[in-house]
Amino acid sequence: MRRLHRVSLIGLVLVLAMIAAACSSDTEETTTTTTAAPAATTTTVAAFDLVASIDEYLTNIPDGFLAIGDVQVFKDGVEASGALVIDVRETGEYEEGHIPGAVNIPLRTLAANVDKIPTDTQVYVYCKSGFRAAQGLASLGMLGYDNVLSYKPGWSGWTEAGEEVSTDPVEATVVGVPDIESELLAAIDGYLSTIPEGWNSAGDAAKVQEAIDAGAFLLDVRTGDEYATEHLEGATNVDLRSLAKGIDEVPTDMNVVSYCGSGHRAGMSVAALHVLDRMNSKAYGGSYDSLVDAEIPVATP
Repeated sequence: MRRLHRVSLIGLVLVLAMIAAACSSDTEETTTTTTAAPAATTTTVAAFDLVASIDEYLTNIPDGFLAIGDVQVFKDGVEASGALVIDVRETGEYEEGHIPGAVNIPLRTLAANVDKIPTDTQVYVYCKSGFRAAQGLASLGMLGYDNVLSYKPGWSGWTEAGEEVSTDPVEATVVGVPDIESELLAAIDGYLSTIPEGWNSAGDAAKVQEAIDAGAFLLDVRTGDEYATEHLEGATNVDLRSLAKGIDEVPTDMNVVSYCGSGHRAGMSVAALHVLDRMNSKAYGGSYDSLVDAEIPVATP
């Protein structure tokens, strides 16, 4: 009996040892390997560069500066291409008479009506004398339109040539809004829609002289070769095609008057200058020769 009891005790000890070993195994620390979640991917969208966009347009302006000066060339171009002709004068001016077939989109509303201006058909713009049309031409060009030309003689040149006149209104066709960077469209519309009375014109030669006497900054937007031949005394030369690159040469704290050979490039320049934050700028819409004829001092090599 004692031997059995001893054996039972030994068995009990063995059982307890086994239970203890099992418990020790169950409580042993378990190492778990976890895989880190991949880092979130961040997409960076490049900020729109307004100056670079304007520079791309200005730099690539072709010879002739997108102006048509001959009435017959203009008529032939319209007929051959089925072009859209846009009268950028005010509605009242349009209603009194316009080029037959022309639609009326006043200059201040051009950017708000891009859905009516095609990108795949030839477009001509005109006004009374060419000055507003030059601003409209540049504004559409800055928006990416590469199919626009200006009929430089304007309504005055058309009627002086004895061409046909119409008073029948023409409705503009909606063709859809082209793909234009929203910031760019807002900048161009901000300029066009706020053009004041006088259309940013510096006035006649006498007014230019008054501006010079008052300390205005003269900006010659002709080519370097033209400037080197002769220019208004004290004028700074920044070629129209280089205007965005050279914008820092144009002050923001004084009145600016730009001029060129005929007034066309000056009209284009004032649009670009305003979009490039030079709202203190006006342009002389007449010819360089008319400034010389007015005896404004010039400088020569």
